[in-house]
Amino acid sequence: MLINEVIQKVNESYYEDLIVAIQDELSKGEVQQNGEMDTEELQMRLSQLNFDLDIEDLIKAVEDSGFASSQDSDVIKLKGELPADINTDVEDPSDRVGDLAGNQAMKDIKAEL
Repeated sequence: MLINEVIQKVNESYYEDLIVAIQDELSKGEVQQNGEMDTEELQMRLSQLNFDLDIEDLIKAVEDSGFASSQDSDVIKLKGELPADINTDVEDPSDRVGDLAGNQAMKDIKAEL
């Protein structure tokens, strides 16, 4: 076995262990209740588990873990939680349906004349 193969296997094993550690941390009860976690807090917890990462590498690993819907240098939102920049205001569909029906009725009346 070549040294490069050994190093690659070690790196792959390290990354797999990192992903599992991230999934474990994001699966804990208090994080699940809040629906989010501070990125720096996750970085600190992983550091205690001997995974020392900078923020960019952490964000990439969180994305690869599949447990977060959005992540940035401030906060990690768990899957099932909407990011803060999504507009959740909903139009009243009854107004729109009424307008569409009225427009169609006017077109039908004009077509018959």
